[in-house]
Amino acid sequence: MICPQCHKTVPADATVCPHCSAYLGSSAAASSREFIFCEGCGARLSAKDRTCPKCGRPAPGILSTEASATDLAAGRTASFPKLTDDAVRTRAAGPTAAEVLDVSLDPSATHVLTIPDAADEKPARGGEDPYHRKKHPVGKIAAALMAILLVGACAYVVVADPFGIMPGIYAEVERQAAEMFPSRQGTQEVEAPEEDSSDDASVPEVSDTTVLTGDAAYERLTALYDEVGAYQDPLSTVVDEYNGGFLLSDLSARQSASEGAYTLRDAVQATIDAIDEVKLEQDSPYAEDLDHIRQLATWMYNRVDVLCASWDISLAVPEGESVSSHRDEITQPLRDALNAQGQNEDLVQFEANYSAWRPTRE
Repeated sequence: MICPQCHKTVPADATVCPHCSAYLGSSAAASSREFIFCEGCGARLSAKDRTCPKCGRPAPGILSTEASATDLAAGRTASFPKLTDDAVRTRAAGPTAAEVLDVSLDPSATHVLTIPDAADEKPARGGEDPYHRKKHPVGKIAAALMAILLVGACAYVVVADPFGIMPGIYAEVERQAAEMFPSRQGTQEVEAPEEDSSDDASVPEVSDTTVLTGDAAYERLTALYDEVGAYQDPLSTVVDEYNGGFLLSDLSARQSASEGAYTLRDAVQATIDAIDEVKLEQDSPYAEDLDHIRQLATWMYNRVDVLCASWDISLAVPEGESVSSHRDEITQPLRDALNAQGQNEDLVQFEANYSAWRPTRE
């Protein structure tokens, strides 16, 4: 006998193929169950299969309508055993599985999935899905709070210094920085003369004058040099204000126009005072640079001062009197500052030497 499914030789009296388990019963039963397909996924089923091996759905005609719905809802169909040969032949006649096998179709019989009783379940919060409950990251929140407390405690120790350890740490950092970068210390303090133990009545004076050396001297002189050069732009503004205001008939207008000149002269004088306060070590290579910067500042001061001298005459003209009639008198200081070529001598000297006198690092 040839199996119609696998086409292998089987015994003549066999009802089930020992090779592929195909049913080989009567022609009526075979024809009624020759092609069995899953109602869920459409896969072809064996005559002895109670469930689809792909999707787990019960085979057609296995369960009653009520039992199938219950088992499908509970998801308990995957572990149904295969039918015996007798059950297959009986199923062809039409009885249900409960009648043939005399088993209970209790949804909990397969134990594939245990459904907890409604009384044992914790009630879901309002609006919360009981099957997909929201996770509450309590552990993460606690870890974040601990991290914040730790950072706050560290900040408090650094700022408040309750143990009094920060001054020592700062001093140690400064000491190590001084050892690693000695050239950046910049200045050396003038040592006070030692006390003469032979004369207790005379107390030597201690000078607080700072002597600039090395890079500190170069950086200070360069800053003063740039400060003097920066006065050229304000001076251009002061010249424009002078040309447009020294002959105004309104005294208050002339006073307002003259304020820029007097303010600039005070600023240049302050720079000259700062230059005079610079102390260099003996035989310093920057001594000549210091003299050059002092000379540049002096020329700049003279250029502003001559404008202020002219403003003094203009502002001295009484209110209501014609200012134009005093034009020659007002501009006389400007003419006195001219050289033989008719140029302001301070301006000529400043422009001729400013670029060449920039300090160079020694």
